[in-house]
Amino acid sequence: MTASPRRSRDLGIRRQVRRRLGSAARRLGVQRVQPAPPVPVVRTGMVEAFEPRWIEGWIAVSPGTPAVTVTLRVNRTDLVTTLVADPAKRRVPGAEVRRFRFRVKELWDYIGTHDRLAVVVDGRPLPIAAHGTVYRPRSNGPHRLQELKDKLAGDHVFSRSGALQVAKNLDTAWQRRTMTQAGRVRDFVSERFGLDAFFIYGTLLGAVRENGVIGHDSDIDLAYVSGHRNGADAARELHDIAFALIDSGFRVLAYGTHLRIANEIEGDKDAHVDLFHTYFDEHDVLGFPYGVSGVVDVRASDWTGVHEIDFAGSTGLLPNCAERVAEALYGTGWREPQPGFNWDRDRRTRAADALMPRAWTQQIYWADFYEHTGFLTPSPFFEAVSARGDVPRIVVDLGCGEGRDSVAHAEAGRRVFGIDRSQRGIRRAEAKAAELGLEDRLSFHECDVADTEALASVVGRARAEAGDEPVMFYLRFFLHSLEEETQDALLSSLDALSRPGDVLAAEFRTADDKANPKVHRHHYRRYQDGPAFGAALAQQHAFEVLEEQEGIGLSPYQDEDPHLYRVVARRSGGTS
Repeated sequence: MTASPRRSRDLGIRRQVRRRLGSAARRLGVQRVQPAPPVPVVRTGMVEAFEPRWIEGWIAVSPGTPAVTVTLRVNRTDLVTTLVADPAKRRVPGAEVRRFRFRVKELWDYIGTHDRLAVVVDGRPLPIAAHGTVYRPRSNGPHRLQELKDKLAGDHVFSRSGALQVAKNLDTAWQRRTMTQAGRVRDFVSERFGLDAFFIYGTLLGAVRENGVIGHDSDIDLAYVSGHRNGADAARELHDIAFALIDSGFRVLAYGTHLRIANEIEGDKDAHVDLFHTYFDEHDVLGFPYGVSGVVDVRASDWTGVHEIDFAGSTGLLPNCAERVAEALYGTGWREPQPGFNWDRDRRTRAADALMPRAWTQQIYWADFYEHTGFLTPSPFFEAVSARGDVPRIVVDLGCGEGRDSVAHAEAGRRVFGIDRSQRGIRRAEAKAAELGLEDRLSFHECDVADTEALASVVGRARAEAGDEPVMFYLRFFLHSLEEETQDALLSSLDALSRPGDVLAAEFRTADDKANPKVHRHHYRRYQDGPAFGAALAQQHAFEVLEEQEGIGLSPYQDEDPHLYRVVARRSGGTS
């Protein structure tokens, strides 16, 4: 059906009038009123966990809804707010599901059983699993809620780990110390390896988004682009950098993805930076072993080097394509703060082939430990074993470390063969033996006990000096540092290398020690059943258990009192 000529003429006149009125309005500076954006529609949601370290849940919104504000409220006070924009792996028909998380582990120090917590969206509390819409704490914290309010209203924030701290963008003393450390690491990496250490992750985000440090951050993040084109070689380079740093006096803690590098600066013993390795792979894509949460790649064609910027009272390097890197790391929403962002949850992918294996990170850990830690007295386990009247003259100290108990055995008149896979530990042990004039009683051997031939060679030397005498295999705080299969292989080797009358003395952490706080927290430990180990010595390896003990109070160390198992056993067939 077609419009009549008169109707068509009227429509044309109306359009012409609208155009002329619009032109006149623009000349007069009048703006056309734009329709208001749609109000975010939160269809449903749930707070799934009120844990000591975080509060976590999800909301379902209409597809395409802008970032939604989610607030943690205590009584009538809004404490923490986050913008929720990223989708989550959950399905709600016709809706887009997004997750949120508040990291507030120190919140509980300021609230009590009389307080009421809620998570609020659009003015309405979300349901809390098993708690209705209000969460009631089960105990009272040592501080008052008003103290927390005052701190948050002042210069404090919750850090990304949930600790309450002075906002790093306001803490100029922290900035000075940490940027001093960043400068040291940057200079070292440049001078020794010819690499540019530039800002990455949270530090890069702060530089390009906020022109400074992010308040809830905790350190300075640096990275370099390796010259290697495959992950294994890039990981080996990071391993080599770690050992070079330790040689130069830096404290180094290694993860598969990066190094944490610390020194004491202005009385702060933990002024540290994190150093990450990246590399361009065979497809010319920049690989991040720590990972990314964005969907764009940084390609070799994007990378045009770095430039120096003023930052946190000092200077640092920033990639020329910093915004592209930020989008690759954090996604398209990187320009807006996301307090609930969590790498474990939000990481999309990583360059897994460039991860350092645990064996390497443990090598670095023990090299750093032995370089910076020393003991002046024998262990309580040595004292207990040495007090026995049946200790053989020849001792094989397995996992001898820096030689603490090896030296003690030598000073007690015994001939000791120390074995450890840490080159730094062996080096420190040899220096200690030379300093004390005990070289004739002490010899140290770099050896991985999983290498059965190398282990047999060292035990063979001990056996040659022992002649017809028995040998003691001494394993203090060693077995819990081994993987189960490595321990099984070691026990099989000792089974084959032992003779009747040989003695085995071991001390290790038990399953009851797993939850206890540790002074040294970052190395591998495997907790096991002590009595079961003693039973296995008797049933599978022909060792008669002479003495065993389990519990705390055996070897206190600083503020730690570990739950330990001790055993002394003799190979069957020998004299009693």
